[in-house]
Amino acid sequence: MALILSLGLKQSTVGVSLLYSLVFGYETEDVVLSPMTKSQSPSEFWGRQWNVAVHLGLKNGVFKPIRYLTNSKLMGVLAAFVVSGIIHEYVNLVIFSRTGIEFKWKYMIFFGYNACLLFAEHTFGSIEIVQNIVSKLPKPLITALVLCTALPVAHLFTGDWIVHGYFDAVMYAEPTILCRSL
Repeated sequence: MALILSLGLKQSTVGVSLLYSLVFGYETEDVVLSPMTKSQSPSEFWGRQWNVAVHLGLKNGVFKPIRYLTNSKLMGVLAAFVVSGIIHEYVNLVIFSRTGIEFKWKYMIFFGYNACLLFAEHTFGSIEIVQNIVSKLPKPLITALVLCTALPVAHLFTGDWIVHGYFDAVMYAEPTILCRSL
């Protein structure tokens, strides 16, 4: 589901970028930069690969001011993920408002969990033995492990989207390659 969500986000931003470029004549930048195939850490996934536009907004509007006020990187990260959780809760309430969906803290838990992953990466990633182990692993394996860190809570993010047919609709909207035996 995460791959489909990533592809859907990437394709929709490519479409908007193309339209913007044609209408206004400005070149745009990619918003999603292959997080499912290139991320080498949770912080790289969230900070440099997944939805770069939202990341920059949260970094400049939440992380930096909170870090400045508290002198704590951890508090800045936590605040950015809390705000992201609130935004996602609101957006999904609006999207699914006709279905009777209620605010259930699912997105807050999802983003809180991921904030904890970034804290753990920051805390343990600088330990020499951890760096030695990571340096010996193949990059595709590291990417797979990074993606696996989200599995325990992924259902909190994608559950409502699955129940209400988002992925079914995307399957019909995205170009699909079908393979069949001869």
